[in-house]
Amino acid sequence: MIASSPYARFQENLEVTLKRLKASKREQDVLREPQYNHKKEIEITRDDGSKLKLHAFRVQYNNARGPYKGGIRFHPEADENEVKALAALMAIKTAVVDIPFGGSKGGVQVNPKELSKREVEAVSRGYVKAFVDHLGPEIDVPAPDVNTNPDIMAWMRDEFEKITKTFAPAFITGKPLSYGGSEGRDTATARGAFFIIQEMVEREGLDSKELRVVIQGFGNAGSHMAELLHGAGFTIVAVSDSHGGIYVEGGLDPVRIDKYKKQTGSVTGEYCQGSVCDVEKMKLDNVRIVTNGELLELPCDILIPAALDNVITEKNAAKIQTKFIFELANGPTTPEADAILEKKGITVVPDVLLNAGGVTVSFFEWSQGRSGEQWTAEQVDSELRRTMLNAFTAVRREARREKLSYRMAAFSVGVKRILEAMRVRGWS
Repeated sequence: MIASSPYARFQENLEVTLKRLKASKREQDVLREPQYNHKKEIEITRDDGSKLKLHAFRVQYNNARGPYKGGIRFHPEADENEVKALAALMAIKTAVVDIPFGGSKGGVQVNPKELSKREVEAVSRGYVKAFVDHLGPEIDVPAPDVNTNPDIMAWMRDEFEKITKTFAPAFITGKPLSYGGSEGRDTATARGAFFIIQEMVEREGLDSKELRVVIQGFGNAGSHMAELLHGAGFTIVAVSDSHGGIYVEGGLDPVRIDKYKKQTGSVTGEYCQGSVCDVEKMKLDNVRIVTNGELLELPCDILIPAALDNVITEKNAAKIQTKFIFELANGPTTPEADAILEKKGITVVPDVLLNAGGVTVSFFEWSQGRSGEQWTAEQVDSELRRTMLNAFTAVRREARREKLSYRMAAFSVGVKRILEAMRVRGWS
């Protein structure tokens, strides 16, 4: 079976898991589709006085284990099917790390880069006005996603509090630290994944100083991951962003790469301006410029897709030369590629486990908002490490006991926990 869409790919893994766990017909029916799919139209007044109408949505997949939880993305191609899949995966993810949330996702079909700051604020407040009846600290807790940030979360919290006439710091996560945010939120995704990579390396009896790492994507998660691994003795041999990648067989310094990316807008900025490259400097530093496609096929011990979905497919899976793939991005590997990688003996640690650090620290922020406490950075880091390693242990145990891939083991752990909650609630 070839899954044609993000949700179809999710369903493929879900169906296998439900069958293996002997879920009842009623349970299967509940989990096959989201509980709610809300659609609205937002209208804002632009700076020139014209009106702009935008399609917006909020998909709420399952709340058996707690309030729905999921980001809001602002993107012109925000696709309902993709958002539906991400809402479903979020429900699995929160269950895998055993935090009391369900899964949801939202979006607005808009390019915020084409709007003024005031217009982006109007869209942000308009989203809350449109969906206020379906959101709240005990109902559905939004967070940042593609093209949304702490400022947008602050406007949304403010709008929710105005409409509901409440004080609601737990309404939304990813807020500025000064407005109810949490320490450690900006690095949480990378840090949570880093703890799992360290644990995997240790359990496999490997030496970090002998491991070569390739990272596709040098945004927030990818750049932080590169610096964490570099600091722990791993050799980063290649990184990339949307403009292309840089490969240094002997290893590169991600801090230096980050410096030039901030100056030039690209990880290749030290060597190339547009399509013009300093060949002599590249030879001197043993640097090779690579495409994102070429980067995935470089020889390494650890490959970390940290950017887009569907980058490892049946077309390139056979050419991948690594021992481990750690999915920092959402959905980077297709089911067809999974089958090829498994035959090659490549271990894939899936997104629903590996990148759950972000939603875990979101849970910490929600908890702080409800209690009025402010955790220290040390508390956040300690709890994040404990939560991620407990989740890894549960998934690893399931994989070994049931002879499953890590992806199917993670689905098994997550779905099992959701089914348990559904049965307690009498949804079976």
